[in-house]
Amino acid sequence: MNDQHLQLLKKQVKQLQIAVTACLSILTIVLFSAFAASNSGDKIIRARGIVIEDSNGRDRILIGAPIPYSRSRVRTDTALVRKYWSKNFPNPDQYMKWYSSYRNSAIGMVVMNEDGFDRIQVGDKVADPNTGQRMFESAGIFWNDKEGFERGGAAVNTSKDGKSRSIIGVDSHEGEAVHLMALEDGTNAISINGEEGHLLIGSSKKDGQWFENKETFTGIKYFDKKWKLIWEQEMKRE
Repeated sequence: MNDQHLQLLKKQVKQLQIAVTACLSILTIVLFSAFAASNSGDKIIRARGIVIEDSNGRDRILIGAPIPYSRSRVRTDTALVRKYWSKNFPNPDQYMKWYSSYRNSAIGMVVMNEDGFDRIQVGDKVADPNTGQRMFESAGIFWNDKEGFERGGAAVNTSKDGKSRSIIGVDSHEGEAVHLMALEDGTNAISINGEEGHLLIGSSKKDGQWFENKETFTGIKYFDKKWKLIWEQEMKRE
């Protein structure tokens, strides 16, 4: 792991800590305010959704199961999606067709910036990133840049056969950068992606998909962009 990747990982972990703290603070304030307004401590407050506005009347926080619709949210306004996002793809019309099948809803909370872009998602069955559908149903926390492009997350993912994997990932504007993962096949690893290939550090049980190992493996492997093995170092007891 070179200094550049290490600094990126430290920066993204710091951002994750700030995001989690902010979300917990918001939820605490909302719940405290709601219960403080009640005359009796044994009452249950029920709501289908909560929309919190800023001082200028713009929707900024959506809470619900699922989250409520917001007139301010870019994700649910196809005209704004075409204006801000489709231009980043070679074929804008094709992107809009793909986007029509993306999941925009979530069970939990979405925090938006003043321009209506999702910045933080917390919850279950979270929305897809604006660049494609998720491969798994995810529950956790995800954060985006100021234009709504996903830059990382921490989640437990559930596959169609009911198996689960836990992943913390940080992304750059070029794509997936660093991932810490505990997978359903027994793989526990750190994956670092660079311009030339992929570095995997960790361990795997027999017939692991990521390390491409037939026997139990603990060590380091480096693959090129096409996932051809270039170098490996296995850790063994003498």
